[in-house]
Order: sequence, then C-alpha cells, then structure tokens
Amino acid sequence: MSDAREQAQGPGRGRQERRFQRLLAEWVSLAVSTALILALAVFLVYAGLTNSEGSVVPEVQALPDRAEQQGGMWVLPVRVKNEGRQTLGDLGVELRYTPPGAGEPERVEATIDYLGKRSEKELYFYVPGDPRGMAVEARALHYQIK
Repeated sequence: MSDAREQAQGPGRGRQERRFQRLLAEWVSLAVSTALILALAVFLVYAGLTNSEGSVVPEVQALPDRAEQQGGMWVLPVRVKNEGRQTLGDLGVELRYTPPGAGEPERVEATIDYLGKRSEKELYFYVPGDPRGMAVEARALHYQIK
C-alpha cells in the first residue's frame, strides 16, 4: 500500500523527502560544529586570562618589630608568602643585616622545603644584636615550582 501511495503522489516525492532529510542533517552538523568551535574559543580565552602558569614571586618580609631576645642572641622572624596558584619547593631565603659599626652586611640563608599555593610561613633567624637598630633586608633567592 505504501508503494501505491508513493506512486499516486508522484515519483519526485521520495526524492524530495530524502533531500529534505539530507538538508536537515547538514544543518544539524553545522550547528554542532559551530557550538564545538565556539566552546573551544571560549575555553582558550578563559585559559589565557586565568593562566596559572608563569612566574611566581614569593613575598619575603623581615619583621624586626617582632624580634625577641633569647640568651645572648636575637630571634628575627621573616614572613614568606606565596600568593601564586602553584606550590613552591626548595625556596631559598636570604637575610642580610648590618650590625652597628660593621662595614659589610652579614648574610644568612635558609631553605623552605614546601610552601603551598596561597599560603605563608614564618622563618626565624638568629642575629647577634637587636635587629631594630640594624639595616635588615630579606629576599627570595631561588625556588622550584611543584
């Protein structure tokens, strides 16, 4: 019966139906392809703007106002902050201080094995005199991104 109906409607009817289906499939594949390309473009722009890679500069700050005397030495705290989105390892920290009357600054180093992303730690250095009366400078020397 379906053959009789197709013949009654004409031989071109089946061809038109196939053509319509093919046209519909082409439009659907175009829409899907466009959506995928657009999603990829949005992702790449987002990844470029929120790039977690790149240089991370830890903030190192000596805190001479918080120094305390213990025995014949002074303990000087140094705050180290990692504001980045990556963990730092083997972070070298240098403290330079110039005791009163000394011509050359003294230099002391310490290493932090692990400093997590968006975290901070305090290091404590022994210095021979009151650091509040000295020129004190702390800085990062080197690190690895983990």
